[in-house]
Amino acid sequence: MNNLTPILEKKLINRNTLLNNTEHTYSNDASLNRRALVVGQGIHIQGTFNDVETLIVEGTIETSSIKLKKLVIQQSGVFRGTVESQDIEITGILEGNITAQGNLTVTASGKLLGKAKCRRLKVEDGGQITGQVEMITTDKLKQTSAVDYSNDKEEVVTEEVKSSAT
Repeated sequence: MNNLTPILEKKLINRNTLLNNTEHTYSNDASLNRRALVVGQGIHIQGTFNDVETLIVEGTIETSSIKLKKLVIQQSGVFRGTVESQDIEITGILEGNITAQGNLTVTASGKLLGKAKCRRLKVEDGGQITGQVEMITTDKLKQTSAVDYSNDKEEVVTEEVKSSAT
């Protein structure tokens, strides 16, 4: 055994340990058992991503379009592009167009710049949204609510459309 072995052993870290050391604990999240990608702080990736279910961004991601089950943007993270995901949590910065079929959470330090569609929205005190938010509904009587937060004005538009399904 040479002197380098202990140093290398100290640097080895499994995915569960890495995920548990981020701001939130993800070990109980079943979606992380497969196809999780963690982009570490200081890393910048630009391009397309395939077969990723969970994306945790601590660095910077730029992509034209990606579909996920879960997107988590940590405080140091920046995401630019279009994303469709079941759940999205923004603690850092997200610039672009997003659709959250489930929950969209903007934490106290989070910033959303762009257009968002979501089923459930949670904005913590201090969280920022600049752009437009549209709520997704599944009722027979579809209702679309959009709030425009751009230019420091708040304008709410509500439109009801009867479903063509009988």
